[in-house]
Amino acid sequence: MPHSIIDIEEPVSIPPDTLVWGHITRQKDIINQSISLKDFSSIRNERMIGSMQFRGNGAEFVRAFQKRIEHILEANGAYFDGKKGKGHAQKAQNIAFNIIQPYPVGPMKGLYPTTDINP
Repeated sequence: MPHSIIDIEEPVSIPPDTLVWGHITRQKDIINQSISLKDFSSIRNERMIGSMQFRGNGAEFVRAFQKRIEHILEANGAYFDGKKGKGHAQKAQNIAFNIIQPYPVGPMKGLYPTTDINP
């Protein structure tokens, strides 16, 4: 889940297709702070799971969440095969950053300062 923190103090195993939330530091946290996507999809109204309360349609949430994760993977180039599927990670490899920035405010807003470089 977004805003979850996994900062382990011991090895942790998270089963496939499992939703995890909260602050995870050890395996026992997984017991009260996770649910299988199959079980979550069966929620139709409201359910309390440990300290997490969910209201809504679990199947719709899972479907939307999976779509969002797929978009993030695609946009960041997780499926880049060396030729097709470039994402942010691959497109930004040859970027040069200009450390001289335009004036952000005032009558010269948007203009770059004059710079003389004398070696």
